[in-house]
Amino acid sequence: MSARSRGVPRRTVVATRRPRIPGALIATVGVAVLALAALLTFFLTNGTSRSEPGPTVSVAGAALVALPSSGADPAIGAVLPTLTGTDLAGKPMTIGPTGSPQVVLIVAHWCPHCQAEVPRLVSWLRTSSLPGGARFVTLSTSINAARPNFPPSAWLEREGWSATVLNDDAASAGLHALGMSSFPGFVFVNSDGTVAARLTGELPTDQIEQIAAGLH
Repeated sequence: MSARSRGVPRRTVVATRRPRIPGALIATVGVAVLALAALLTFFLTNGTSRSEPGPTVSVAGAALVALPSSGADPAIGAVLPTLTGTDLAGKPMTIGPTGSPQVVLIVAHWCPHCQAEVPRLVSWLRTSSLPGGARFVTLSTSINAARPNFPPSAWLEREGWSATVLNDDAASAGLHALGMSSFPGFVFVNSDGTVAARLTGELPTDQIEQIAAGLH
């Protein structure tokens, strides 16, 4: 036996080639991933925060001073600004001086106090009315598709709220023009368009009736 045949036989190592991925395919996959990420970001940031269905509210006249947490209301005697936008049916409407006394009710569809106040008012108005020919008008504000009771039109219809409703816009322009920041809110307005009182929170119907009776 020759010396070459002794010991461990030699092993032949066969090199394996890794498959090459074409550069064009890598670029295509990269573009698809970026597009998917952009689409996902759009839905996460915009898909649930739009109001119904993107109304615009314009304000004519000076905005009311913000309602303070305590003390005298500096907006008493000021003229109510005119808010122009659309109602729940998408038809043009305004909230502003009308020549008649009125009570502007401000509600947010997700506000638990509003959800308690609206049906209470509906029940009261079935057998009563605001004194002195005053009437309710409504501002539906802080509309958010990600919060309960959206859309507000369905909520108010379900509760049987019959007063006209102005849809606020995404910036809550109407709310800020009335100088309010919490819900429910009430702005009592004299027939000459001046503010007689502003209150927030759930109000008993006898208090609403008493203030409305003092409007002139």
